[in-house]
Amino acid sequence: MRLPFLFCALAALAVAVAPTSSQAGDRFYYLGYGIIQVIDGDTDAIVADIPIKGATREADLSADRKFLYVSTNRHLVHKIDLATNRIVSTIDLFGDGWDRFMFGFALAGDGKTAYGALMSRRAEKGEAVVGKPVVAQFDLDTGKILRSVEMPWGVAHLVRVLEGRTIYAIGQDLYKIDTTGPDLKVTETVPMFDKGMNLLPFWDYSFDNGGVASMNYYTPKFMGLLLVDQRTGAIDDIELKGEPAMAYSVVLAPDRKKAYAVMDDLVVIDLEKKTYGASALVAEGTSYGVNVSSDGRKVYVGAGGSTVTIYDAQTLKPIKVLQMASDGMDLRRVRF
Repeated sequence: MRLPFLFCALAALAVAVAPTSSQAGDRFYYLGYGIIQVIDGDTDAIVADIPIKGATREADLSADRKFLYVSTNRHLVHKIDLATNRIVSTIDLFGDGWDRFMFGFALAGDGKTAYGALMSRRAEKGEAVVGKPVVAQFDLDTGKILRSVEMPWGVAHLVRVLEGRTIYAIGQDLYKIDTTGPDLKVTETVPMFDKGMNLLPFWDYSFDNGGVASMNYYTPKFMGLLLVDQRTGAIDDIELKGEPAMAYSVVLAPDRKKAYAVMDDLVVIDLEKKTYGASALVAEGTSYGVNVSSDGRKVYVGAGGSTVTIYDAQTLKPIKVLQMASDGMDLRRVRF
């Protein structure tokens, strides 16, 4: 007589511990204007809408992979709970009489603070006062600036390396910032501008790439890839052969043998031969963001316009086009 009860209890337990659809597989986060939309990587359907304020820009993933931090309007930072697809807190970098605008964002190793490349301004006796550009560390609960170091003009992107003991600030050149002492300190400058490297590092898929930041650049002769290993700090500079492809962003395939670049075309890059492979025109128009499924079978292209096109990674043939709620800026992937 107790067997049916036992079976029911076991079934209930199985349901209780089974992973939900939000806990298994790939999720792609479309960073739009006034909204972030979540795409299920198994069904390629939009499964959640996350209202935000303003235009999205930078994003970083917490070490426990439970929270996505997204900056919007250049001065707000939203903390998103990935289990519930809800914003749980927001900080504002405006304060102390200063309007601060962030052009680079990276979480610190402590999980409680973050770094931003900041430009600031304020009014004084009716006159505009422009502050010096800095990389600053700020509290993720309050937005309070904790410490900062002055930087050259033009820093637009930050990469956390060596578990946050060093921050790479990237602009015309690459600046290495030591975070371990009482003050932030620039310890080395890696020249890029004098080498003819023209870099627009607005799109970087470090957590999507498994801890490797990927940024493309141009010289008068070729397109190259700058890869930064977050674990070691190693910088790999890859010069690509052939007529340069025009691209805003580049993401690595899971096997690290290929990469995918996008602007008006989706282009395959052979990382072993350092050459270009197949390409396909993006029918939906110029795109900023590109990402790839964790099994390497599908490529997702979106942002710039209001669509996401899903391609077969082998044939580069479109599988599906998703109409999104707004134009976008980027497309990020988290594997659960």
